[in-house]
Amino acid sequence: IADLRKLKESGEPFFLGCGFIRPHLPFYAPKKYWDWYDEAAIPLAPNPYRPKDAPKALNGIREYKSYALGDFDDKSEAFQRKMRHGYFASTSYADKLVGDVINELEKLGLAENTIVVIWGDHGWQLGEHGLWCKHCNFHTSLNAPLIVSAPGMTRGAISEALVEFVDIYPSLCELAGLKLPTH
Repeated sequence: IADLRKLKESGEPFFLGCGFIRPHLPFYAPKKYWDWYDEAAIPLAPNPYRPKDAPKALNGIREYKSYALGDFDDKSEAFQRKMRHGYFASTSYADKLVGDVINELEKLGLAENTIVVIWGDHGWQLGEHGLWCKHCNFHTSLNAPLIVSAPGMTRGAISEALVEFVDIYPSLCELAGLKLPTH
């Protein structure tokens, strides 16, 4: 927010990259965001079983085991609810932080002339197939958000087109009216 204010004062075109680590493990978020969700009402993964005939190598990364689990049994319903609760809280917190940036762009009068790209680097297994990770080739791990707002774009338009993140750089150049570098 402070950087946006400085960039506005400069009057020059700018590029600002903002990174939000949430909802990565560990699922830290202010208590307020945990309180938004009733843990007992959070649905569990509808398919917590291994796919039929799946190879033994299909087990994902067990990053969560590097954190203190306390008394939780990672196969228990209580563990599953806590993990999903933490993911929801962390995601809501990240949404709030993105909202702060967007609101500041609007407050500073920059929103109408600014390209904003929001993306996540991967999806996440939330107990589907018994996995709690990003390192898997199931669609829940491979789907990642990509939201683009740019002057002249139709607000709220949705595309089902296949996009790779390597497409973002040349797309930004095109949207900004910049010549594509040869690299």
